[in-house]
Amino acid sequence: MTQLLIADVAVGAALPALTYEVTATRLIAGALASRDYSPLHHDRTYVVDVAGQRDIFANTQFQAALIERYLGDWSGPLGRIARMQFRMKSSIFACDRVLLGGSVEQVLAEGPCGASAAVNITLSVEGRLATTCEALYALPASAGDNPWARHGKQWLQPD
Repeated sequence: MTQLLIADVAVGAALPALTYEVTATRLIAGALASRDYSPLHHDRTYVVDVAGQRDIFANTQFQAALIERYLGDWSGPLGRIARMQFRMKSSIFACDRVLLGGSVEQVLAEGPCGASAAVNITLSVEGRLATTCEALYALPASAGDNPWARHGKQWLQPD
């Protein structure tokens, strides 16, 4: 797997698209792994008959994990989320095909977590915007740098 360095990243660059097939099994496993026992995420009969939704849908942790996977696929194993904020605008259901896309909004040689990039990410289903995300993502400054080794004054200091 290729590892991006901060010098490889430019403002305006598009992150490669990722298509993700959401299955009921993945949604249920994610809900159980995050100890989210709400029937909205595993009980189709309840969701359809009581909640009036078309199927079970992704919980917050599922979407956070999907975004983290997307960033890791883009950056390589040393990329590290420093800050992330996302807004779920509409549900992601079982059997949906999610398209993740993103762009680099800012490159910081010395940000609050060292070398990092501010990225915007979208999750869409059949052209419908489901989730937006803004993240500050730490990347290695050089081949010998590891964002996971940044601590104390090297990590998340005030801007």
